[in-house]
Amino acid sequence: MREVGAAISTNLTFILNMLICDIWMRFDREKEFKDMIFFYDKSIFKKQQLLNYLKIGVPGMLMVCFEWWAFEILAIFTGYISVKDLAAEVVIINIVSLVFMLPLGISYSASALTGNYLG
Repeated sequence: MREVGAAISTNLTFILNMLICDIWMRFDREKEFKDMIFFYDKSIFKKQQLLNYLKIGVPGMLMVCFEWWAFEILAIFTGYISVKDLAAEVVIINIVSLVFMLPLGISYSASALTGNYLG
């Protein structure tokens, strides 16, 4: 049962991070990012464009998934060692996520702003 609790707490942390960021973007920064948020239309489903998206998207998705799965496998094995080690590992994962999300968010916003200014 210890492993299930660690998985639930990690997933709850990630879901809360996503919800807080989404609510903040929608209500606090709505005017600044209004031009960057759009709905998809049928033009993105042309065969050549879809293949270009998939050539870039699938390897990127696999890299993120493999990294995520590696952290989850570490959490499972840490749960077999001891409860204190599992708690320390969850804290370290959350700190690593926070440290990783700051430059990731900056790179995403720089990418979006550059694309917006070029387009």
